[in-house]
Amino acid sequence: MKENTPYRLDENFYGNKELFKTVFQNPETIVVYDIDGILADTPKIVLKNFSNKHGINVNPEEIDNWTYLSDVSIRNNLDKDSIKHAEDDWYAKGPLYEAPRYLYIKPVVQKTISLYGQENNFVLTSRNPSLAEMTHKWFEREKLGILESNILMRKSGGIVNHAETAEYKVGQLKELSKIAPWVVFIDDSVAFIKAVVDSDIKNCLMVNIPLGIIRPNFSHERLIVINRYPVRIQAMYPLMDAINRATNNY
Repeated sequence: MKENTPYRLDENFYGNKELFKTVFQNPETIVVYDIDGILADTPKIVLKNFSNKHGINVNPEEIDNWTYLSDVSIRNNLDKDSIKHAEDDWYAKGPLYEAPRYLYIKPVVQKTISLYGQENNFVLTSRNPSLAEMTHKWFEREKLGILESNILMRKSGGIVNHAETAEYKVGQLKELSKIAPWVVFIDDSVAFIKAVVDSDIKNCLMVNIPLGIIRPNFSHERLIVINRYPVRIQAMYPLMDAINRATNNY
């Protein structure tokens, strides 16, 4: 999508609009946000650091898989050590703390807090347990209104293992699904969305805001996919618009 393409929600929203409206109009709905790629613009810092270090232009809208920087390193014939450590900043305290929140995401969170209360707004992250203190400081700085007790992170484990973290996320969503009529899970990872699809939590609405050009190769009756707009950032504006439309009945 070109940067000057006129905005239309219908061209950026894929899934059951009536179900989306039903879920967001329920006053007891629980909303669960991922951090990196949803609340925090982590790609902005990680890709900027990579470009500055290696002199190679990389853009978040071009990310096509979860080893994007490693692949770019290989294609540009970087040395073995550079290739080995190309993805390190995704897991490093400094870059993660430096990451700003996404444009438009604060009003989204403020909206869902106003609708459902602080107690029904959660963060569910795959970050390593060693990043807990820094993560809490990030939330203190950004003042999104998320309760510290509602930031859900693993208590043990090391560098992100997708199978392990998918199991953790699914487990947390299952617990939340027991206490609410609907749980909305907002995540950029297709792998985590697929894990939730496979778990078949009947009252979980999945909202995938894809990273770069990664898209699910599957569909589901409770899956919503929202495209990037504008392309230089994530789909926070369409997400905000969709929630406003759903909750204001237009």
